[in-house]
Amino acid sequence: MGNLVCVVRIKFFRVSLLVFILISLAMTVICEKLPDRLFYYKKWMYRERKWENHGRIYDTYFGVKKWKTKLPDISDFMKWRFNKKHLAGSNKDYLSVFLMESCKSEFTHWMIILSTLFFVFWSNVTTMIIMFLLACVLNLPYIIIQRYNRPRLVRLLRKNIANEVELKTANV
Repeated sequence: MGNLVCVVRIKFFRVSLLVFILISLAMTVICEKLPDRLFYYKKWMYRERKWENHGRIYDTYFGVKKWKTKLPDISDFMKWRFNKKHLAGSNKDYLSVFLMESCKSEFTHWMIILSTLFFVFWSNVTTMIIMFLLACVLNLPYIIIQRYNRPRLVRLLRKNIANEVELKTANV
């Protein structure tokens, strides 16, 4: 009887992992379909907090600079997606899109983490906690990367806009 219970728990856990993967994919697709206007970097959720110290806290405590380029980006698998791994331009339009994609990425990863609470309705508490921890381990690094990069992108965008204004003023 004990072996049967163990086999059932293992199968249930495998099903839970599959459900977690499917929910993560569904969240990604749903977030991708949301209007871009929801992902404006000046909105409350995406704004830099004073305690983040221009994103430096993420390097100080997590060493994000050392590992951020080693993690896969969704564009590694879906070539049509915006690549956030490396800065490929510095003009105002490109930086605005990069910032919007950064916010969308952060939101998506938060939604994946929160979606694990769904497990409370159909699994036991232990499975829900495991799925929640798994979601945190797999998604928090990406949230950290977005929170680390965004202040730098905003500074670069502001500098770009200031230079543009300065050029227009000089040409008047």
